[in-house]
Parts: sequence; structure tokens; C-alpha cells
Amino acid sequence: MTSLKILQYNTDNLRHGWEYFKRNVEKADIAILQRFPRARKGELMELMSGCRSYMVESCPPLDLCLGIARNRHAPNFSGVESITLPSAQHVMALEDPFQGCTALKTIINGVNLVSFLPCYKTEGSEFPISFVETKADIKFLLERFKDEPTIIMGDFHVDPSIDSINHIIKSHGFTSYLDNVRTFRKHGTDEFFNLDKCISNVDIEISGVSVDDVSDSVGHMAITYNLQINKT
Repeated sequence: MTSLKILQYNTDNLRHGWEYFKRNVEKADIAILQRFPRARKGELMELMSGCRSYMVESCPPLDLCLGIARNRHAPNFSGVESITLPSAQHVMALEDPFQGCTALKTIINGVNLVSFLPCYKTEGSEFPISFVETKADIKFLLERFKDEPTIIMGDFHVDPSIDSINHIIKSHGFTSYLDNVRTFRKHGTDEFFNLDKCISNVDIEISGVSVDDVSDSVGHMAITYNLQINKT
């Protein structure tokens, strides 16, 4: 059994500022990040007591990254792997740093931990990205890990009510754990809903979920929770 304090956060290029990020990451054993600026990796390492962190560009070769970091109290990471998603060629041609087409994996005590940012639907551009491409990215990753003990955390860009995505998750042997947690505030509206998922195909328990809501701002909020992995 492995127990960890997790920070899961699509930072949106540190939209809510460094102090907001700092107060959340200092609580965590493991940080699972999306859209984190590579230039701040050294400062992240300091906050995590100088221990291991991995990063890969979420839309290569642009600066914003997926990240996985641990503090000195967390179990050691076992290797790292970056994964290119099916949307990569289309996404990289658009040169939009907020898009995603990669995943980043490490292993803790025999279980894969994956930070994930697929592409998201766009409109009004000459070469828009469709929801079909988002769906293909999700299906590709779950197909890749369906036979390995795996926990995937990230911004899936989909509301939990989307049946087609729920079917992909369930049919690949995964369970979704944060669907009832509101994590994203939409610009120009009062809507506050879920886009950030934690899915697993191994027995886990999640407790103490907290969202650090910035009620006068928009975008993704930092999520912290206790993760117990019951795989022995």
C-alpha cells in the first residue's frame, strides 16, 4: 500500500500566480502538472526540497510542459517516458502553447503515474481541431496502458457527462474518481465545473479532496487530495 498527498494542477502558465502555486505545491508529496513553464523548473525543485522532477513539452517545441515532481518524503521514481499522442502533427502545426499532444509517465512502487494533456476542440481557425481528435488522444492513451497498473491525471477537456468518453474509460478498465469535483471556472460566465480527471485501473482510494478556488478568476484550479494505492 502506498499513501501520497497529490497536487494535480493545470497551471495555465501560472495563471493565478507563483504564490498561489507555492502554497499548494508545498502541501504535496507528488505534483502532477500541466501547462507549467519550463523556465520555473528550478524553483519547483526548490519547493519540492530539491528532489526529482520530470518535464516534457505539452505542445513541442513550445515552453509549457507536463510535469511530475516529488519531494524527499515520496517514494523514488522509476524511470520516465514521454508519449506522443495522435493529434501531435496537427497540434504542433498550430503553434498554440495551450494545446496538448503529449503524456508523461513515471513509475512509483510498480504503478504508472501519468500526467496527461490531450488536444482540445477549437473553432474559427483555418485548421480547427475537432472533438474527434480529443477523443482519439484519450482512447490512444488508455489503450496504451490498459494492461499495466496505471493512474492517469490531467485535464481531459471534457465534462463528466460526455457518455462517449465515459464509455472509453470504462471499456478500458479504468474508473474515474474526480467527476463530482468542480475544478474549472469558465471565462465570462458563472459556470464552475469539472474538466480535470484522475482515472485508475488499479484499486485506489481518494480522500480529503480540496480545490483552491479563486472565485474572481477563471481557468483551472489547484486540486489536492490524499491518494492511497492499494496495490501490493
